[in-house]
Amino acid sequence: MKAHDFKVQTTWQGGRDAVGEVQGDVLQESISIPSGLGGQGVGTNPDEMLVSAASSCYIISLAAVLERAHFEDVEIAQTSIGTAVLDQGKFKMKSITHYPTITIHEDDATRLNRQLSKLLKLADQNCMISNSIRGNVAIDIEPNIQYLED
Repeated sequence: MKAHDFKVQTTWQGGRDAVGEVQGDVLQESISIPSGLGGQGVGTNPDEMLVSAASSCYIISLAAVLERAHFEDVEIAQTSIGTAVLDQGKFKMKSITHYPTITIHEDDATRLNRQLSKLLKLADQNCMISNSIRGNVAIDIEPNIQYLED
């Protein structure tokens, strides 16, 4: 098994109302509890980063799957929504739904519609974050297809 390490450093000083920092190779951001959960709402938060990780992983996997299926000039815009719930007194991420809008040439419409379900599933299966959270967080994909006119 090939391994790759992803290193981040986090710092925090104070109680739950404080603001910390997270830093990786590229990422450098303040972190705090979201204001909607009674925190400072400064910078990002672990929940948003989890949904961001899942979303960015899925869109990259989807782009790769579409490329391998020989779809060219593809544009993907995606909204992802993570739904957290209070379960037995503890917050947890219940589900993440990806809403990719795939824009392709009209000439590719029939072929994409025929392969879409398989390609969406394959992208999810190739996404490291999906593979890491599957079984604990439901992952749903609700695509929208748009066409470029030639």
